[in-house]
Amino acid sequence: MTAVLTGLGLVSPIGNDLEAYWAGLLSAGSAPVPVVDRPGMPTGARAYRVPEPESGPEAAPADGSRYRRWARTAAAQALRDAGIRHGAADDGVAAGLFLGTGTGDGEPAEALRDGRRTKETGAWWPYGGAAWLADELGFTGPVQTVSTACAAGAYAVALAVHAVTSGQVDVALAGGVETVSRPALAAFMRLGAVDPVHCRPFDADRAGTVYGEGAAFVVVESEERATARGATPLATVGAGGWSCDGSHLTAPEENGVQAVRAAHDALDRAGFRPEEIAAVVCHGTGTPLNDRTESKVLHELLGRRAASVPVTAPKSVIGHSGGAAGAFSCATAALMVHHQHVPPVANLIRADADCALAVEGDVQPMRPGPVLLNAYAFGGNNISLIIGPVSS
Repeated sequence: MTAVLTGLGLVSPIGNDLEAYWAGLLSAGSAPVPVVDRPGMPTGARAYRVPEPESGPEAAPADGSRYRRWARTAAAQALRDAGIRHGAADDGVAAGLFLGTGTGDGEPAEALRDGRRTKETGAWWPYGGAAWLADELGFTGPVQTVSTACAAGAYAVALAVHAVTSGQVDVALAGGVETVSRPALAAFMRLGAVDPVHCRPFDADRAGTVYGEGAAFVVVESEERATARGATPLATVGAGGWSCDGSHLTAPEENGVQAVRAAHDALDRAGFRPEEIAAVVCHGTGTPLNDRTESKVLHELLGRRAASVPVTAPKSVIGHSGGAAGAFSCATAALMVHHQHVPPVANLIRADADCALAVEGDVQPMRPGPVLLNAYAFGGNNISLIIGPVSS
């Protein structure tokens, strides 16, 4: 059974719909801003911020935390894009929901700490996002919150693919949500992993990552079901390959052995070979070690083609959105397959010769074929997914 993506929904620092998001990736013109709207934020904290969604048919109600508003908006947008009724699952349809997040909905806890009371403060459940969103949507199939740190969004999509292809559900909504929070910003700053200028993966002068925020969801269903209801899939999505190197609490395994294993498993399960990869959506955090390790992975996987297969790094434009990052990468890969273009790597002034990948500061053409995306996380959590073209 082939799983396909039939809907995408996005709330991001570069726009709150698919057209704006894609245009923002291609123009690569965003920048982090100081975080000054929260008491007690670490000195010098900066992030790629989300503008509040405007009113419209896909906009969420103005109540609730930013986390909840963005989740509702992106989920509604994805369902509408897929042609699925928002508000309840269709009669007789088993629908599941899988949500990836790193720190969860921390806004009520921060309000409590600051002495600000909200109607949600007394009932704070930081990792209840999947449960309340599924309840609002009427999804009664498997409902799961995934928190494998910065790989969580991609894990959520892989779990959705498994639920669809194994027959557990007819359709699944999967993605990730993350907001700027004091714990997240402070953790990256304490680790010395923050670039003071931009998020600039694979640039020779990169000095770390920059935090981002937002929500990204995809609708996953079987190709047969999509065809039967007249939907037009954007792309296919494979089952994914998972591994864990566990060599360090926060740093990746430098030799990349387990990350290579995840990529090979993803290709095998999707029925593709390394030589068929048309482009790569890199994890690309901008931290020197992470970028070097991912480069080793791609050279091991692609061999001589590593220097010519075009790659992109969404975090260079939208920042590192933690548990939502992998979901943003999935959406980016689907748009790349659809448009057959590879967005530029923003803020690239002088490419790191030690990485030797096909990174460009301009849009690159992409030949038809599958896109490999990687997501790596604290604790050695590795996952790769294959987003491919839909057969004609």
